[in-house]
Amino acid sequence: MRLSRSTWLLGAVALSASGLSCEDRLLQTATRLPDAGLGGGAPSLTELACEGEPPENELPPGAAFGEGDELASSPLVSASYGALEGPGLSITARDTFRVYVNGDLIAVSESARTPLFVPLSLLPGENVIAVSVHAAAGTPAALLHLDELERSHGSGSDWKLSTAPEGAWTALGYDDSSWTAAHELGSAGDLPGCDPGAPFPSNTAARWIGPALGTRGAIALRKVIRVEPIGFGEGTTGGAGATPVLVSSWADLERLARSDEPAVLLLPEGLHDFRRKGSEVVDIEVCPSACSDDPEKTVYRVLTGDDTCEVPLVGATRDDHVLHFGSNKTLVGLGRGAALPGVSMALDESQNIIVRNLALYDLNAGLLEAGDAFTLTQPSRVWIDHTTVTWISDAFADVLAGTSGVTFSYVHFDGSTEAECGGRERWATTITDAEVTMHHCRFDEVSTRAPLAIGSRARVHVFNNVFSNISDWAVGASCEGQVLLEASVFENAEAATRRSDCSDATGRGRLLAVPGTNLYRDESDVHLGGDGEPADDVFKPPYDYAPERASDALPQVISRAGAGGPWALPLARE
Repeated sequence: MRLSRSTWLLGAVALSASGLSCEDRLLQTATRLPDAGLGGGAPSLTELACEGEPPENELPPGAAFGEGDELASSPLVSASYGALEGPGLSITARDTFRVYVNGDLIAVSESARTPLFVPLSLLPGENVIAVSVHAAAGTPAALLHLDELERSHGSGSDWKLSTAPEGAWTALGYDDSSWTAAHELGSAGDLPGCDPGAPFPSNTAARWIGPALGTRGAIALRKVIRVEPIGFGEGTTGGAGATPVLVSSWADLERLARSDEPAVLLLPEGLHDFRRKGSEVVDIEVCPSACSDDPEKTVYRVLTGDDTCEVPLVGATRDDHVLHFGSNKTLVGLGRGAALPGVSMALDESQNIIVRNLALYDLNAGLLEAGDAFTLTQPSRVWIDHTTVTWISDAFADVLAGTSGVTFSYVHFDGSTEAECGGRERWATTITDAEVTMHHCRFDEVSTRAPLAIGSRARVHVFNNVFSNISDWAVGASCEGQVLLEASVFENAEAATRRSDCSDATGRGRLLAVPGTNLYRDESDVHLGGDGEPADDVFKPPYDYAPERASDALPQVISRAGAGGPWALPLARE
């Protein structure tokens, strides 16, 4: 069945076109196109030009190129935001095209040369973007730009191409080793009349790609994009292979997360207020105390263990929920992130867990010692990525002895809180006898422990992080714990590092700040006590990694860390 000459995205998402002025057309017509392999000369303008009226065209014909495929209702495609407002795929072509993600047909266009934006979320693991393109005349070509939470991907010669695709070439696991590399035919403004204009990203590094000039008809393009952890958490796959399930209620989320079966759980973009309400709210008693630096300010602490209170207890409430995980789970917020006020996450002895693109906040925010954002008791293979953590009653993360194979990446730990004396998170993250990598994370407005490694089996690798507004010390090693610190930025930090002994006479912590890699700004002290950068012998990471320079990591972390990355939705407390 032939579609009308318009672009369809799941039958509903609109596209926008950009016209070109006469001056634009003159300049583009005068551009010399790159050599594309026709005897070393410039390619013929008739092969690649997009001037004049767009041709009446049809979608790529033939079953091999998707004729007869129906649009899929994929949860990975959103209608909540438009072009350049969130993660997604921008594409234009000469002339028509179909777009597939992981085997699902998610968009088609019969509007030649009109840019299309698909609001798209990629899942952890392997993802396949597949496109069929058909040109009414001349050589078919496409220009693609994918914005993901961590980085952007532009089309180029790393895409695979076939003029005669066979089998399920749009799906995961397809063997495209016999396909050729796509030819690069020019950058976004190089083809006469083909400048995509808005809503295509203006700063894209994408290249027009296609077959050798002179090829006619339809082509298939394919690119595998992997979203995977590095560091101690490498190899974490979560619920990979399970059919993704869209979750919208606490009951379903709790049941599926606890289950013994592998699962990929998707939370729609936006607010999910799963806090206890009504009769479920818990009444407790807490200890009030005045701040030494501000006697007029009172903080309220939940008593733990053998703690006592020197004054009468007062009443308070707790409305948090704790999410427990079984093994082999992936929990992902879609689009610009899922916000979960009042939810803390407990990873007990579970294995192979991924948490991504979530905001955990407002967790009993008026109290102290009333819940960590993340409690890792003894899990193994854990990846926590692109998460925002703020207004938390206790710690950002408490990683306990016996935990192994953990990576925190692109997490924004924001310690601003009125519940603490001084208005900052006191003890941000404690890692005890565990193996943890932290990279491209941002610690802001904390006093200490960002993080602290404790115990002779603690191995903590910290690289490409940003530490801002630290009132005491940021990265610490204690009780023979080991920390490798490199290529990180410290801004307005009282001290970047600290080593300490234990009260039980266990030896001092060991810390290596790799010389010449870390950046200290705004008069940040290098080490508590003024001893210069610590240079102890510490472990060597058992994995491959390639840190950026600290100065390059700084804008990357500021822009990309946290739920939603550059497109983070604002959070508000009730």
